[in-house]
Amino acid sequence: MNNHTEKKSTEIVPDWKHDRTTIVIPCYNEANRLHLEVFLNFARNNPKISFVFIDDGSKDLTISLLCGAMAALPEQIDVLMMTRNAGKAEAVRHGLNFAAKRGDKYIAFLDADLATPLNAINDFISVADRLDNIDVVFGSRAGGLGRRVYRDLHRKVISLVCASMGRLATGLALKDTQCGAKLFRNTPHLKKCLEEPFTAGWLFDVELFLRISNPDKQERKNFFEYPVLEWTEIPGSNIKFSDVIQGGLKMSSLILNQWKIRAQFQDQRKAIPAKSRQVLTAGENLTVQSIRSMETIIAEDKSAITLDFSNVKTLGPSVFTTLTEVCENLRNMGKEPYIHLPDNTEILSAADRSSFTALFDCTVQNGRPKHFIDNNRFSLVEA
Repeated sequence: MNNHTEKKSTEIVPDWKHDRTTIVIPCYNEANRLHLEVFLNFARNNPKISFVFIDDGSKDLTISLLCGAMAALPEQIDVLMMTRNAGKAEAVRHGLNFAAKRGDKYIAFLDADLATPLNAINDFISVADRLDNIDVVFGSRAGGLGRRVYRDLHRKVISLVCASMGRLATGLALKDTQCGAKLFRNTPHLKKCLEEPFTAGWLFDVELFLRISNPDKQERKNFFEYPVLEWTEIPGSNIKFSDVIQGGLKMSSLILNQWKIRAQFQDQRKAIPAKSRQVLTAGENLTVQSIRSMETIIAEDKSAITLDFSNVKTLGPSVFTTLTEVCENLRNMGKEPYIHLPDNTEILSAADRSSFTALFDCTVQNGRPKHFIDNNRFSLVEA
């Protein structure tokens, strides 16, 4: 049994369990313009990317199409259905929440019409992987030689107004807020920022930026604006003049209340305790005796304990009974156990029969990790 701990006890443990990116796609009456074959082909070519489609109370055949896509690729496609039409902001919030709680590393959202192509998300992931201080990567339709960005004058004027008000509301040097493509690193603070419904209507992404941003101007360095290579105006997605007026009023409210909102979510961010992790790794044979010996070397100053059994090939009798007792003891001590299980049919079957996977946070360690928590493929969301 090997034991290694983090060098810095104050380091925050990443809040993701799977090296996977989920793209949230809100849908409302999209049956006539939802090109699902594009999503399916992209998913097949990118096995570490999955989709969560949100049907926002559609009155057409959208939900039938989404269920067909989920049946075609159940490992990478989930469907959430709102009980009523609640608007794009709530649909996206529920989708982001679903992926964040599932433990995905990055969570993004795109418009269903794919005005921003899906491959833009791969560019965003590259930025987030290279720059670990960046929590938000968002698309910008800034012009430039070689870029294929096509917008009509109406859309450009709306974008300029939204960007100007967005800068006032967030204190960020935003050039474009309405590209429709955003990616977030899964952090405890992001989950907090998604707990409450948005109040800014279709400008909800600016409100989310405000919640995430730091009250200290010098600390607002976790955003990255990425000029997308392609963006195309899609017919049927035009914003009405009345929507612009209503959005402007809501944005004004954000500007006037920005310090209150920042302070509210900054307080929650500071309240999140830093976790320090200890990792215990087993060899090929796992016995009751090895589990008991492991229990004796658990560090008192660690709040997260990872029990890595991914190398185990054989189990002794009563292993999961003993392991359940040890993990319950850890929880009683205020420590959270995380268990890595091997991709072994017999061992996983034994873990399931003992109900161990239902009681504790278990992840199968293989090329395509399966998480046991919240494993439903279809969910009904209260709007």
